[in-house]
Amino acid sequence: MLLASMAAGVVGVLAAAPGVPGAQPKGAPQTSAAGGQPSGVPQASAADTGEERPLDAEPFPAEPSRQPTAAEWKTAPRVRLSRAGPAAAGCRAYRMREWLRIRCPELTVSAMSLLGGKTEGVAFWIDPPRGGSELPRGGEVMFPIRRGDRRVIQILTFGPGYDGPFTLLPAIVVQEQWIDDEPAPTVTAS
Repeated sequence: MLLASMAAGVVGVLAAAPGVPGAQPKGAPQTSAAGGQPSGVPQASAADTGEERPLDAEPFPAEPSRQPTAAEWKTAPRVRLSRAGPAAAGCRAYRMREWLRIRCPELTVSAMSLLGGKTEGVAFWIDPPRGGSELPRGGEVMFPIRRGDRRVIQILTFGPGYDGPFTLLPAIVVQEQWIDDEPAPTVTAS
């Protein structure tokens, strides 16, 4: 019971905190019958069956575009990050125009945070518990990649530590940067 309360509290704070990028406002979409995502947010892309393309396979637009819709994400191709470590092996990345979505469906996610960099367009989603589990399993981060951008995002999980068996521990760090004179951005997850 304590575990369920802790997980629900963390998810509730992250999902409902006003002013937090990616916060779910009151009246946010209900979860789908498939479980997990809101009705308008796809769990997987139709492009999952295809091969991963290089992150910069398509040119990045010169001007900022609007955030992709759920329908657009369904057709977004999978892309290969510049570098991914073993911790991010179960994660998948998708790109639509200059927007990147990194989804980790099997990671037990306790929290996500932007440690540094531009906040514009950054959004987080933590899946609610499913399959009888009391812990949230799965989550994603979305952000635009534009020339001159730099950001570091941390995804946390639960694990044993000084605060007991449900200590918040770093699981994956996503780093994105596009230095002005570089031809393409660098995005890593480790």
